[in-house]
Amino acid sequence: MKLLLLPAVLALAVLTGASGPGPLKDNLGSIFASRDELARGRAEIADLRQGRGAAAPAWLTQYANAICSHDAEYVETHTDAALGMTLDEVTTQFDTMHARGQDCTAVRYLGSVNEKQFIYVLKQGPKEVWYVFTLSDDGASVVNVE
Repeated sequence: MKLLLLPAVLALAVLTGASGPGPLKDNLGSIFASRDELARGRAEIADLRQGRGAAAPAWLTQYANAICSHDAEYVETHTDAALGMTLDEVTTQFDTMHARGQDCTAVRYLGSVNEKQFIYVLKQGPKEVWYVFTLSDDGASVVNVE
């Protein structure tokens, strides 16, 4: 019985590369690669749901909530003056969003790209829209919304 088991173990060791690279071991990586990629993708999504990276300033979360609640005054006062956004322009944008049925019902923080860019998801109408808010160099205002 032991004699029959020994050749099987040796063949398995040679094919799987237990003693170095082997033909079976080299090909197995590609068979299971898609499963690994899915696992990494799920982990990435889980990280984003919990908010990863640098924490967003509290005022930026209020800014995202102000967009959701159409608080034009808060948005205008925390938008960088270099952009030249007036209160009327912000109000017009909110009115346009409302007319298109894009009223916001929820805000969720996803995480940061770096120490200046933060990602929020706003549920607008039937879909979720991702926003990337870029802060000014001093971190006191929003200079870009993508």
